[in-house]
Amino acid sequence: MQENFSVTNHLAGTVHINRSTGALRWDHANLDPVIRRYVKMYLFDEGFIEQALEMLDPAIDEAVTAFLKSLAG
Repeated sequence: MQENFSVTNHLAGTVHINRSTGALRWDHANLDPVIRRYVKMYLFDEGFIEQALEMLDPAIDEAVTAFLKSLAG
């Protein structure tokens, strides 16, 4: 498994997320702190940090599956 999970963003370039700690490493060292904070919030809101730390559960919950089947009739 790779040590870093990389995401490319039009404002910050490539951001590397450490898979074991969640620490961010930026390709652009002299990035404006406001842009850095915005991109960090974006990465968290869109689930990139959780995906890098393997916190997202890709399996569909059985209750959701039963609910969808009940809607189908």
